Amino acid sequence: MPYEKFRKEVEKILEEKAEPVTWNEIKESSTTLKQKAPYHVYVQKLQGDIGLVRFKRGQRTAWALRKWFEVGKFRELLPKKVRLTILYSKKEHAIAANEYWELKRIYPLKNWLNRWDVIEAEVDDFFPEEDKRPESIRLKEDGMEYLRRIDDVEERIKIAEKIAESGEFMHTDAWKGKTLGMTKPRFRCFYFYDGKCQFFCDQSVCVGHDMDVEDGGLEIEGDKTYFILEAVEREGGEYIWKKRYVDWCMKSVISITDPRQRRLF
Repeated sequence: MPYEKFRKEVEKILEEKAEPVTWNEIKESSTTLKQKAPYHVYVQKLQGDIGLVRFKRGQRTAWALRKWFEVGKFRELLPKKVRLTILYSKKEHAIAANEYWELKRIYPLKNWLNRWDVIEAEVDDFFPEEDKRPESIRLKEDGMEYLRRIDDVEERIKIAEKIAESGEFMHTDAWKGKTLGMTKPRFRCFYFYDGKCQFFCDQSVCVGHDMDVEDGGLEIEGDKTYFILEAVEREGGEYIWKKRYVDWCMKSVISITDPRQRRLF
């Protein structure tokens, strides 16, 4: 099913239901949605396109619209705590992946966190007024519990592969509202120079990206490389098909050596 048809059908059903529902309930209300599980990229797009919010409700995952929560509806259904894997951290905020492997911007931080730390945190507000970006979550400053650190390299690779996404979001306006992304360069084709990085993403139309790099002192040692990106708060130019796009900067780089990769010595 093309994305546009999928989007219209899901949005129509959610509007008709007017309350959080599961994917199975959405399918039961549709004559066209037949897949056992929705395509992950489509779900990612819906977060910006229609303001899709997914959250745990008991043992099931509920689908809802962000606008419901922003006017005060159904907030009592949201989880009190979230489990997060830290991918990038500064003193005041961090970028982490939730249990759906969606990127989230979390703040404030009382203690310094390191990449690959796993924490459980009490949520103060899933939709903070002071930061309207859809990935931002305000945590309770004293409600954070350190659970463990992921040291196993293969586990790190599995997590990174689940989070990594196509570079499409850098080439089209279909990802409305998206401000965080993680992608892989094509064939390790990238070059760092003067606080910038040039690289090609996986899109066939890509003629190269030239981004500012925030994290200094990068060391690229592994054979698997992932770029953590954040939208820049300024207007950009246009691509060849005359659509506006978001400027992105590179927040950090994850570089991992795959122990399963055969090497010649």
